Amino acid sequence: MEAKDILRKPDPRRNVRMELREVLLELHEKPHLLMRMRITGWRFPHRAQEPFVVVGEVISRLVHIAPDELTADAYFDRPIQAARGFSFGYGRTIEWDFDIEVDARGIERLDRRRLGEDVVDLFDEA
Repeated sequence: MEAKDILRKPDPRRNVRMELREVLLELHEKPHLLMRMRITGWRFPHRAQEPFVVVGEVISRLVHIAPDELTADAYFDRPIQAARGFSFGYGRTIEWDFDIEVDARGIERLDRRRLGEDVVDLFDEA
């Protein structure tokens, strides 16, 4: 066999998309402002071990996988820094690396003036 005879299958990671958004999520009976990373275009099977996403040195606080396993919502309670990609895993093991640029600087932030005083703002701009 020669190199010209080798076939290359398309990388299914090309179909993966990621969207960052600041959201409110109730934790411990209080609304919290968190950064949500919605990942689509991949299958995220439910497993016994907890899923996680890593961006640089920041690890998600929690990850929710949709019942159809086609969407994973990772929630971060620490600021995400710019990175050339992110990783998804379960327990303490990274399963997949995705080469999708992450830059939280350009996302639209929620209007703090419209939020209740009981909202826990972990990204306070003050």
